[in-house]
Amino acid sequence: MTNPSATLIADFRAAAAEIEARLAPSACATVASHNWIVLDDFGPMIFTLTPEGKKHRATCTGHGRAHKANRFTKADAERLAHACNARAAFWADAAREEAATLRCHIATLEAASAA
Repeated sequence: MTNPSATLIADFRAAAAEIEARLAPSACATVASHNWIVLDDFGPMIFTLTPEGKKHRATCTGHGRAHKANRFTKADAERLAHACNARAAFWADAAREEAATLRCHIATLEAASAA
């Protein structure tokens, strides 16, 4: 039988490494205006966008990781956040915060496992 905390630590490390890899500078640049995401108390929100005439309707379909969440312009993210009782955030700031939280969880689990 595997140790559940070891599995959780490994999962958290993999997730943090994936986030940090996305945050690393690269030769590819993304248009900075389309880098805003929507977060609520449970984390980054994932939306499904469906066309309605010349506009799109955004429907929240769950939560995910900051670096994988839908990205919007700042104005669109703020509009969605207001409609969803959430907040808009720059994706890289949210991803850094998410990676730091994962690292904190790893340290807590390692300390508990060592005791």
